[in-house]
Amino acid sequence: MVLVQHKLRHGGLQGGELDPRIVFHYGIPSTASVLAFDPIQRLLAIGTLDGRLKVIGGDNIEGLLVSPKQLPYKYLEFLQNQGHLVGVLNDNDIQVWNLESRSLVCSLQWESEITAFSVVSGSHFIYVGDQHGLFSVIKFEAEEGQLLKSSYNLSAKFLREAAGFPDPSVQPIIGILLQPSSFGNRQDNK
Repeated sequence: MVLVQHKLRHGGLQGGELDPRIVFHYGIPSTASVLAFDPIQRLLAIGTLDGRLKVIGGDNIEGLLVSPKQLPYKYLEFLQNQGHLVGVLNDNDIQVWNLESRSLVCSLQWESEITAFSVVSGSHFIYVGDQHGLFSVIKFEAEEGQLLKSSYNLSAKFLREAAGFPDPSVQPIIGILLQPSSFGNRQDNK
């Protein structure tokens, strides 16, 4: 650091010795690629092609989170009303951000390409589908600040066979649709 300060004072600092990064920003980034919305907290998150997350909300809330990896976000969702934002980068790194402290809480590098992603509303559970047709469940442990892979995994092949559509080919999971809550609506046929 002393060497950099000396070079700065005497004009000998080279461009390669600097790594400037944007630390503040107003408005919507021009490289916006994905959006997430939390209707309870009234927050909008914008993921960019260069690893930034812009969070905008009511009461003049505006913040910029910068990923250590300068890669595009391909999925972005809030852990609804829990103060956390989950994003998936193009290299399949799942990142959890704490919105209050504006810091990266944890990340989990997925071993295959993530092709589908969804946070279960009002919970700490995350569904992940991959290129090999595997459906997995992850839990975010907020107190420990960890993403934990559960033992709940289903293959697309198993689901096709259970539904009566056997197909030997491996196909990626391309979407995850959550079942609407049916609590209190169920009727037993006796």
